Amino acid sequence: MRRGLRRGPDSDISPPMRWSPARGARGFARPILHEQRPDHGLPARRRDRQTLRVYFIKPSRYDDDGSVLRFRWGVIPNNTLIALAGLNEAYAQARPEVDVQTVLWDEMVDGLISPQVVRSIHARGEADGVEVIVGLAGVQTNQYPRARDVGLQFKQLGLPVVMGGFHVSSHEPTREFLRSVGIVSVIGEADDTWAALLDDHRRGALQESYRVTDGVRVKTGAADITVPLIQHAPLPAIDDRYATRFFNPTFSTIDTSRGCPFTCSYCSVKNVMGRTMRSRDPIRVIAWMRDAYDQHGIRNLLVVDDDFFRNPEWDSILRGMVQLRTTRPDLAFVIQTDIEAAADAGLEAREPGTRRQQHGRRFVELAAAAGCFEVFMGFESFNPAALEYTQKFHNEEPQDRRKSAREPDAAVARLKARYRRVVDVWHGAGVGVHCGYMIGFPFDGEGCGKEAALNLTEIGVDIATFFIHTPFPGTDDHERAVARGLVVNHDFNDFDSTHMVLQHPQLNPAEIEREYLDAYRHFYTWRRLAWSLATFHRVPGLTTTSRAGMMSQQVYFTYATRRGWHPMMGGIWRVRDPQVRRRAVSDREAAELYLGARPASVTPAAAA
Repeated sequence: MRRGLRRGPDSDISPPMRWSPARGARGFARPILHEQRPDHGLPARRRDRQTLRVYFIKPSRYDDDGSVLRFRWGVIPNNTLIALAGLNEAYAQARPEVDVQTVLWDEMVDGLISPQVVRSIHARGEADGVEVIVGLAGVQTNQYPRARDVGLQFKQLGLPVVMGGFHVSSHEPTREFLRSVGIVSVIGEADDTWAALLDDHRRGALQESYRVTDGVRVKTGAADITVPLIQHAPLPAIDDRYATRFFNPTFSTIDTSRGCPFTCSYCSVKNVMGRTMRSRDPIRVIAWMRDAYDQHGIRNLLVVDDDFFRNPEWDSILRGMVQLRTTRPDLAFVIQTDIEAAADAGLEAREPGTRRQQHGRRFVELAAAAGCFEVFMGFESFNPAALEYTQKFHNEEPQDRRKSAREPDAAVARLKARYRRVVDVWHGAGVGVHCGYMIGFPFDGEGCGKEAALNLTEIGVDIATFFIHTPFPGTDDHERAVARGLVVNHDFNDFDSTHMVLQHPQLNPAEIEREYLDAYRHFYTWRRLAWSLATFHRVPGLTTTSRAGMMSQQVYFTYATRRGWHPMMGGIWRVRDPQVRRRAVSDREAAELYLGARPASVTPAAAA
């Protein structure tokens, strides 16, 4: 017998309103509007059966005014949530003696976890006779204060709480605080540890933390770690309800590989996932994509691999997608990769060219044939000194790597030409170019934001995402900044790439933040938007699918940046709840507020 939630002061449910997901051209669709809690309609425990009700909660973050960010629709689904749902699904299949219920709750789009919601989750679990487990998933540094506050409210009611993500995996003081308040830490990837955690819970013997112990040893930026082999790991489980919370309900995500071979100092991927690339089984990946298309209506995919070009199985996966598109021609996808594939492919050389050129050309051409309509690449800077400062040597021409200071002007010219060549190669294959760019390196000065925007416009970039250089825990930049005493803002909520938290040699934090905003204003101009709309983003060479994607993103990025949101951390139609606000800054304050206790060992603040 299924038991629905009753409407009431603690239920936080609004009556459902729906828009049918009309399929648009080339896989794009109208959004679906509805308001219904993610745990609506869950059944009570069956007689003589143990039932685990696992809430995977992706926390939002606090805005500058203390409110919690929430939107009617999101734009980028969270891959961690559906990946964890896949782990739960595999656990249930392996242990038929227990019922496992999975609830995916993305605060950004599913509604805020208010004190009333916390109480209702606890009360509903008791009424249904199920064991509630709260998992705070994929917690990034800027989301940690919100995740901590939500977790402590569940702990206040005696529920088991687990927290994982890049921040937890990278910051030992955070894990020490979580241990002191009884919140379990999951360090690194959860593929092999999640089943053990659930087994321990069922025995009443949860450990303080879980980390990968069985797998392969890989190098990081500093030491060796153990990471799981993922060739046969459970694949993400698509939640049809969750897909409707996004502006394009035909959009989903998948990771086909993990790790990154490079040593960029601002990135924590190498230290959490290692520098050895590990791939999923291509046959299983293609089968998953086929099922996502046929059973869930997915037409657009974001492949979240940190660098798809370095996936050892990219050739097999792309060939499988080419075959898949013979019967599903509107399946399209976005990838993230480094610039070397296109940089090598675009070099003028005698045919057939070098092996690197052939490799790069095949990748670009095969990606386009497989349905890639957008590629994201980290340009980061037009200044070779900044690239060398962050150890992103592979963006430079080989002759300039670690040597750009000898001919600074010539190195800048060569770097700009290299970026232009990369853009032209992808455009020639019909693929739109989305680049990431950082503001706030020590070499940046007044006017750097406008200059970056104009340079990116000049070389033909379609979409640009700007970030303020931020020293995230677990990165070389964080270690360097802490050692030199350069961190001037210790509130982790501001480690979101829109606030300057470092001391800068030339500009103060407010000036860096102004340069960051200027970069967006000068790239996403009203004139540029009008041109894109009037011409359907008529960039020579781009396919219709790519042009539609670039045009829709032009509209969204212009909208988001004018509203003051980072495009990758925002959504459509802000929804405010004045009852849910930030009430604590430091870990100590939060523990005293929500638990009425002062832990024996906590950091002085939720920060570096």
